[in-house]
Amino acid sequence: MRFSLQIENVRPIKSISFEVDLGTPGLLCIAGKNGTGKTTLVKAIQNFVVADTFVKTSSDGIFQDTSRILYQVDNEKYLFVYEPTLRSVSSRKPIKPEHKELVVVELPVPYGQRFTFFRTLADQDGEVRQAVVLGRYEKPIGLIAFLTAIYQVNRFEDLVEVPLRRGFCCCFIEPNGRYIREDYFSSGEYFLINLYRMVTSGRPLVVIDEIDVALDACAQSKLAEQLRTLCEQSKSKVVFTSHSLALMQTLGAGELLYLERDPATGATELALRPFNAVKSMLFNFTGYDRYILTEDKELVQFLQYVINRYCGRVFFRYIVIEIAGASQVTGLMRRNRRDQFFGPREHVISILDGDQNPEGTKKQAPEDTYYIPVKNVENAFSNLDPRPGLTPSLLDVMDMDDKKLYRTYIASKTLTEQEIFELICNQHDDAMNVFAQVLTRFLGQPK
Repeated sequence: MRFSLQIENVRPIKSISFEVDLGTPGLLCIAGKNGTGKTTLVKAIQNFVVADTFVKTSSDGIFQDTSRILYQVDNEKYLFVYEPTLRSVSSRKPIKPEHKELVVVELPVPYGQRFTFFRTLADQDGEVRQAVVLGRYEKPIGLIAFLTAIYQVNRFEDLVEVPLRRGFCCCFIEPNGRYIREDYFSSGEYFLINLYRMVTSGRPLVVIDEIDVALDACAQSKLAEQLRTLCEQSKSKVVFTSHSLALMQTLGAGELLYLERDPATGATELALRPFNAVKSMLFNFTGYDRYILTEDKELVQFLQYVINRYCGRVFFRYIVIEIAGASQVTGLMRRNRRDQFFGPREHVISILDGDQNPEGTKKQAPEDTYYIPVKNVENAFSNLDPRPGLTPSLLDVMDMDDKKLYRTYIASKTLTEQEIFELICNQHDDAMNVFAQVLTRFLGQPK
């Protein structure tokens, strides 16, 4: 099942489309600078469930006569258009109850459930007290594991959950019979308890604006992993907005969207982006998403040519780094798997000359290491058939070794490096196409 919406002329959004597959559990983070429309998008999703969302949370100045929101659940469409008498958008077609049940939304301060539930719990304190006295409570094992994994502490082992007429309330019960309700916990703990309930509520789509607002950096860095597991267990898709680098850098390649608006045209784009691109656009920080380690400068330049020729438009920001000999390259790879100074192991690969390939021997290739389909760049050039001739003054040195011959061609300007790479790839085109698939998978947009 798919849920989508198209927003037109709801300030600050001129036009934007958003679609999510509810049959695929997982995470989706929306990042973007303030004022690009992240909260407007979240309110528009909430408006599908609660039709007066904009009336309660926004100025009518965000609308104009051409404002409209088109929702679609599979093949069922619901069109909301601007109604001047309501000063908001509305639909003449009632939304099916089963479609409303697909979505739960948590709005930002001061409208979200996490900011309004305090009063509700205070009003129900008599119920809580009676349940505690009578021992009518249970130990929420899943919630305790969720909180413990995020905060990396054991202080939630004594947490209990009291069933109420309107929901639940978590408490710590003191030895003297007193108790501490969840609304007296820290704001981060209180929010995570409510987040856990939303994700496990059975709704296929959970949308949260400003998910990181109450969490410290350490909790932010642990949240994605635990949410991902919870989504798989609950068959839910969690969509959230965030400005947290600590959180965003723990997201997978297909979990981060960037929302930006062209100030000249007003056009809004929501597109999949790698973490370092988002980091650069939001904070002007620079960095790389993928690292390719290799032996020497010639191989660096050759790989760059191969990527440009065979891989098309790459998705990730990457760098090809010259390390030294093959053993130094693979040694650095092993250290990165341990210390992750470049990044997670799946973000770093090694590419070596073909003469280092242990295929056909009893040796085993190092992990995450690949080989170009020629012995090396210089040897491949030396064995070109035909190979362009040097100028007459250099014909007497044609017996030089591969590396010296290569350098001689470059120094004499008979051929540029790019022309040499083109000749090599032309002669080994089939093998290069196969090899380039490794690079395409490593650098291309995730599917």
